[in-house]
Amino acid sequence: MEMSGIFWIATVVMAVVAFGFVAMPLLKTNRKGTLIAIAIAVPLLAAGLYLQLGSPDANEVSHRSSLPPQPATNTAASTESTNVGSVASMVEGLASRLRDNPVDGGSWLLLARSYKHLNRIDEAADAYEKAAAQAAGARIYGNVKLSSDAVGVVQPTDTVFIFAKAVNGPPAPIAVLQRAASELPIDFLLNDSQSVVAGVKLSVFDEVVVTARITRGGDATVALQGLEAKSGTILVAENRHLNLTIE
Repeated sequence: MEMSGIFWIATVVMAVVAFGFVAMPLLKTNRKGTLIAIAIAVPLLAAGLYLQLGSPDANEVSHRSSLPPQPATNTAASTESTNVGSVASMVEGLASRLRDNPVDGGSWLLLARSYKHLNRIDEAADAYEKAAAQAAGARIYGNVKLSSDAVGVVQPTDTVFIFAKAVNGPPAPIAVLQRAASELPIDFLLNDSQSVVAGVKLSVFDEVVVTARITRGGDATVALQGLEAKSGTILVAENRHLNLTIE
């Protein structure tokens, strides 16, 4: 039962009790008149008590309004602290991976930017130096696009493999990049970090052939309807920019 209902019941009971002390002597002399007086007096007494005691709901509101304001929780600061902690954890994971694979120039650059974001300036500078040293190593870069005929055959879910093979070396590719066909045309970079065989890196060989191949179903050894493009023999040291068109 709500507070206001209990209040009214209590008010009426008190009014009846209070009036009883006055009405009981009268019942003995004039029963009918006394009953009429009770019917009129009870509501009047209840109203009087209401005015004297006030509304319980009003008292409740007054009590609440008198309470001191509660301090607001600083959720924005808490969220920011959590985000910084998550970034720091990921950065430490990347740094640990680079200790095992220090030739990954792209990851060194990512680590440098992350350190800078965390205001770890000295560590950022060191990572930038390592990224620059890897970029100065052996690399082959260029662009791959589809011919107008190939556009009608290739689907966005197909895969593009861009790889380099040594002219005088193992049959397996020495650097491989895999991208979705939906990203075409693609700017690419091949370097030592994309080696697929331990110890067999792009920088070890002087001459390579670069191939861009469209595949379907994940089989990198089979070109979709013969859709591929190959460079001629190129010298790795030349740092040439290649333009390959898949036909």
